[in-house]
Amino acid sequence: MEYMEFLEEVRNYINEAADDVTVRIHTALKNNGIRLSGLSFVCEDCNASPTIYMEDYYSRYQNGEDICDIGDNLLEQYRRNTPSVRLDMSFFDSFESVRDRLYIKLINREKNADFLAEAPYEPYLDLAVVAYVRVYDRNIGNGVIMVRNEHLKLWGVSGDEVLAAARKNTHDHDDFNIRHIMDVLSSMGNTGFGCEEAADELPMYVATNRKMMNGAAVLTMNDKLKEFSDVIGGDYYVIPSSVHELILFARDEDRNTGDIDDLIREVNTTQLSPDEVLSDHAYLYSASDEVLIF
Repeated sequence: MEYMEFLEEVRNYINEAADDVTVRIHTALKNNGIRLSGLSFVCEDCNASPTIYMEDYYSRYQNGEDICDIGDNLLEQYRRNTPSVRLDMSFFDSFESVRDRLYIKLINREKNADFLAEAPYEPYLDLAVVAYVRVYDRNIGNGVIMVRNEHLKLWGVSGDEVLAAARKNTHDHDDFNIRHIMDVLSSMGNTGFGCEEAADELPMYVATNRKMMNGAAVLTMNDKLKEFSDVIGGDYYVIPSSVHELILFARDEDRNTGDIDDLIREVNTTQLSPDEVLSDHAYLYSASDEVLIF
């Protein structure tokens, strides 16, 4: 049974077994053009429709688990975790209410052509700057809503206004920093490198924000790039390790940038989720010109 047929079977089972919720197949467009299909649970008493992506359950089905057992498990999971109160989304109707929740994200322009056709953005190098809204709710936790052209019409504003507000909030509130990679590894409990000699041999730095979420946006901030240059001591390469963080290291005239790009492509292919990839090549920050190039 193919994946979409599997979704149909599970959906039909749950809709027949439950009278308090309706299940639909939902396909979402994720970063880098990744499309994921799952089951969306719709209830009249709740304005949140959680979607459960079913790849793991499909693997369980392929390993012999019954459709009925999977459906019962999903229904139990939905009832256990769905908030009992309606979410207050009234703030989203007004730009003044949403302005302070806007932030930017840096994404790959080519891989996100479909999304960018329906969203405001600014080209940046070979990338794109887009805006999103941070949503906070004590019942379901934190989430994000990507800003699309339909939201501009709702708010009666231009894409430039939205992106300007998102840039300012990101710059002022996201607390971007640069840390030696050894400090980052140590804070994550990885002490395998833990000696001063290793730190000297690995003069790399990690640039991100406090939450380590969408931290690659710092690549758009000239003042921060200049600060990083002061720490590193001149020109440096930028490895786009993901949409969440960057790896920086001093420029070496003897270093082959082609080798760096090969490494980036290998890591993107083998170590990252496809929707977290930012770019397949390195960038260079010129300290004398105070500009980022590729």
